[in-house]
Amino acid sequence: MSGRSVDLSHRESGASLVSALLLVAVMASMAMILAGELRVSLRRSANMEVRDQAYWYAIGAREYASGLIGAAMDDPSTALRPDAAWLRGAREFPIERGMLSGRVRDGNNCFNINGLVVDDGQGGRAADAIQQRRFERLMTAVGVPATDAGRIAAEAGDWIDSDVRPMAGGAEDEIYTRRPTPYRSGNTLMAEREELLALASMTPALYRRIEPLVCARPVAAPLPLNINTMTADDWPLLVALFDGELGRVAVEGLLLARPASGFATVEAFWALEAIQALDPDATLREAIGLETRYFSVEVDVLHDGQTYHLDALYEWTGSPLPTRLNQRYGHVT
Repeated sequence: MSGRSVDLSHRESGASLVSALLLVAVMASMAMILAGELRVSLRRSANMEVRDQAYWYAIGAREYASGLIGAAMDDPSTALRPDAAWLRGAREFPIERGMLSGRVRDGNNCFNINGLVVDDGQGGRAADAIQQRRFERLMTAVGVPATDAGRIAAEAGDWIDSDVRPMAGGAEDEIYTRRPTPYRSGNTLMAEREELLALASMTPALYRRIEPLVCARPVAAPLPLNINTMTADDWPLLVALFDGELGRVAVEGLLLARPASGFATVEAFWALEAIQALDPDATLREAIGLETRYFSVEVDVLHDGQTYHLDALYEWTGSPLPTRLNQRYGHVT
């Protein structure tokens, strides 16, 4: 064999070796990529399994709470007492690899944002000055500066009412369409209280102050507060209702002084000396009652180190079970 043939053979062998090494490197890279994708897929599947399990725990708790509401409301005089068990806060139940917490709240004891408007008699909605003033008072009671409270109340009324003319201190499309991400005002009832964050003057910090006290119910009317199921945390609602004539201490004193079984009639509440001194008019008297139409169910599921939250709103219409109006569910941490 000539030297030239040996040299050519060596070159061909070297090229084959390089090709083989490149092929091995490519296959190794592909194997690593596939292994990584497999790990992600397995992790995703595990997370989905945890989420699905938590979801069904939450649904089970929701249905259990619905049944309890229905059973309790067979006798409202017992269910809607100040000392009723469901008013004592959340109840916890151990579950596999976690904990479930559930709570039922009186859904009437909040400030209905959609009550800021009334029927204008022409098929539309107009702002209600009385409710706007009460909303301002509610916000100032929990520390919102008066200037901000006035603007937010006006902007909320403009967001819900039917016209496109801003009221004093309010805001309509002209304000929102000039924003970096333009949008329009709703001009309809709010679907959820978080819509307040879209208002021009609302900030996350201010919203957190009022969040526990406001709600968005599917009616353009204020909700009568149930004086028998109100808790100490609800004091700003009564301060706002009485336009500041009763302070926090006085309101908390009224709630503590309720009979253990609650007021037998709403007239018994209005007969209290401290209330009679305020000379309440008919409009004010309509704002307090002894009945509850809405119930809010809140469920938290801690499962495998992750927390999931479910909110459901029920309406009691006298049927064996309350009607579920809406639900929200999602991952918290």
